[in-house]
Amino acid sequence: MSFLSPGFFLFFPLVTLVWFLLPGTARRLWLLCASWWFLLCAGPEHLFSLIAATTLTYCGAQLLDKAEGRRRKLALAALLTVLFGALFLVKYLAFALDLLERVLTTTGLAFSSPALDLLLPAGLSFYLFMAAGYLIDVYRRDRPAEESYLDLALFLSCFPYLLSGPIGRAGGLLPQFRRPAPFSWEQLRRGLLRFLWGAFKKLVIADRLGLLVSTVYAAPETFGRIQVVAAALAFSIQIYCDFSAYSDMALGCAQVMGLHLMENFHTPYFSRSIGEFWRRWHISLSSWFRDYLYIPLGGSRKGRRRKYLNLLIVFAVSGLWHGAALSFVVWGLLNGLYQVVGGVTQRSRTRLRRRLGLADDAPLTALLQVGITFLLSSAAWVFFKAGSFTHALDIFRAMVTGPWLTRPLSAWGLDRAEVVVAAVALILLLGVDLYTAFRGSPREKFRALPRPIRWVLALGLLAAVLLFGIYGTGYDPQDFIYFKF
Repeated sequence: MSFLSPGFFLFFPLVTLVWFLLPGTARRLWLLCASWWFLLCAGPEHLFSLIAATTLTYCGAQLLDKAEGRRRKLALAALLTVLFGALFLVKYLAFALDLLERVLTTTGLAFSSPALDLLLPAGLSFYLFMAAGYLIDVYRRDRPAEESYLDLALFLSCFPYLLSGPIGRAGGLLPQFRRPAPFSWEQLRRGLLRFLWGAFKKLVIADRLGLLVSTVYAAPETFGRIQVVAAALAFSIQIYCDFSAYSDMALGCAQVMGLHLMENFHTPYFSRSIGEFWRRWHISLSSWFRDYLYIPLGGSRKGRRRKYLNLLIVFAVSGLWHGAALSFVVWGLLNGLYQVVGGVTQRSRTRLRRRLGLADDAPLTALLQVGITFLLSSAAWVFFKAGSFTHALDIFRAMVTGPWLTRPLSAWGLDRAEVVVAAVALILLLGVDLYTAFRGSPREKFRALPRPIRWVLALGLLAAVLLFGIYGTGYDPQDFIYFKF
């Protein structure tokens, strides 16, 4: 069930109403059953995987809590092996066998990888990371093992973040489930407004730009250089609007229910470096890798060379987490390499700016750094979107060879009216993000407006979603990009 499916607009009000009417344990049990039903709509096999992971995590945490010394380390290693082994089996086995076939073929050995069509359970990458983080916290004695199976199951299953995050931490979520906030009209208004803003970004901007990107990327050699470059830049905006829209809707749903989730985005395209970009993009995943992989590897404590190696390892794993393809690994490594090069050249770049008379905090310096960071991230996104390493190279080749323009605007997948709608929506998005970057959340400013103006703006946003949103057959919007990860 998607946030934008018709069924969800019946499901969510009912779940929320009963959530506030029931007391104590019954309330948590209701939310767990509703969350399991939410996943069951995708198929019983998806729910089975979640329950199996939950049971393993619950029992494993009890074992970790009681074990000592070497047994404790072995128990954690075994639990993580099972969790990530399951993820490897359904998500990466086919990729690993195909890679093995290519390597053996180059050495003259005959090997044919079997055709595998294993189901990837919905939300698996997200709730397994939450489970692994929880087990590591128990191992480190940062928190005790959860005694209530119900509470742990709800932590891993709660429907707002189940399919695509944010990746939550037990310390932040479990207390909220045990001591839920009372119903608040103010939280209802705030949550619905945030959900509506997410729907606007998804339906009006992301899905509209997706038509252009898909058209050009399907045959980049038939388009001119400017068109291919424009499509690459458009995908940078598309994936930001698509994924941040899901996060906005997840946080909005949770806020209506009195729950507070981790913020997942903070105007990432206003970052002045790739390192800063990754502190502001998919924050829950970036912080997970920092706390559970980068720091245990040594972080920056063992010298510059080890720091840069750790960065490359973390971003290679991050790329692989996003998808079982060489192009995702290259995307991750490229983001890590950007940071390594940035660190190595930092002093040289500082001296160059001073010779040019550019102060570190001057507006022109900031603008140049933001522009370069956006272009670097856009170049990396080509590998993310292309689907294969060779197709990504075809896209880059089309950017530098052939004519500048080859086809009319209508051949891009959008007519003139659609381009105008996209442009107006992007200007609105830019204005909101600029306000967020320099003045703080515009939601606070919105709530300070007179009530009639708030109603006009909210209804105008709703009308824009209904009139200008991109809908498919049966008025079904496109799936969120991160659903496949």
